[in-house]
Amino acid sequence: MTHQDLPRDAAALTPEWLSAVLRDGGMLGPDARVAGCHAVPLGAGGGLIGVVAKATLTYEGDAGTAPRMLIAKFPSPVAANRAVADTYDMYGREVRFYKHLSATTRLPHPRCYFAAQALDCSDFVLLLEDLGDRRIGDQVAGSGLDDAEIVIDAMAEFHADSFGRTDEPQYEWVTSHANEAQIAGMEAGFAMGWPRFQNELADCIPSRVRTWGERVGPRTRDILTRLCRGPQVIAHADFRLENMFFATKPEHPPLAIVDWQSITRSSPGQDLAYYLTQSVRLDVRRAHERALLGRYLDGLRAHGVRDYSASQLWHDYRLAALYLLDYAVTIAGTLDLANERGAAIARALSERSCVALDDLGCEELLAA
Repeated sequence: MTHQDLPRDAAALTPEWLSAVLRDGGMLGPDARVAGCHAVPLGAGGGLIGVVAKATLTYEGDAGTAPRMLIAKFPSPVAANRAVADTYDMYGREVRFYKHLSATTRLPHPRCYFAAQALDCSDFVLLLEDLGDRRIGDQVAGSGLDDAEIVIDAMAEFHADSFGRTDEPQYEWVTSHANEAQIAGMEAGFAMGWPRFQNELADCIPSRVRTWGERVGPRTRDILTRLCRGPQVIAHADFRLENMFFATKPEHPPLAIVDWQSITRSSPGQDLAYYLTQSVRLDVRRAHERALLGRYLDGLRAHGVRDYSASQLWHDYRLAALYLLDYAVTIAGTLDLANERGAAIARALSERSCVALDDLGCEELLAA
């Protein structure tokens, strides 16, 4: 598909183009067509990595089960943001997920009505099911125990499907997380973000972590290489609360997750640590961490994984928590802390991450 074939933004979603792609996808009969499309951007400004809009469609003729509302995703119009997405192939990863893995991925996610990327550039369009009738997670508030158990159960089932099988042909396009772009990006993000992180969020960082935290960024290559040397799964790699939608009706699955732009091959510990140490309330993680990890291991075993020990899981979880300080520092170092919501997100995830590193004794992993 060429650059000219795809709409560049929500304003370019014409009834004619939508009719054609929905008809090609078998969702619209030959005697029906999209009569109108009203698209409203979600989020302020041009977006971060991409632009998301909610579109309301009207039809002429018998539209059957064609969607009345959908979510449309496009590239960011901001050159710097798009460059980040291109460096990590984020648009391509999500398009390929929906084209090649979506149908066999048991972790619930939005239905995809259309997914394509241009052949001559990174322009892309995704048309996805609207999950707006569900409860979205709140990164600032954090997960309570009930939601954490729902997430852990879903994660275990998802990881079990690919555990030890990431070299199979259907996953050949999924990149190892220990790749040069990822390593360089995290090292640079940490170096840029750490001074601001430790100065503006000093009260979030336990004293012991303040003494050794700056060593994590320069050791990213070693930490990530070790993390990806052990058992591997297909990881979502952005397992945070604001990508999660919880059921509000009996027909909903307990959890659905969006934003597959970071899908990768990595340790099971990566998704676990990202969620438990940055999205779960601090008191909940401290009180129930071991039980939740045991629940995850029981979930793997229930789905056929027998060769992953509790000690290996504990090691992988702690090592991933150490690596993911890179995420906290990079995010908190680049968010607008003068913005009330941005400051609240930065403070919540930074405190949870740093306290977890202290609780888990992750400093000793730096010397391993």
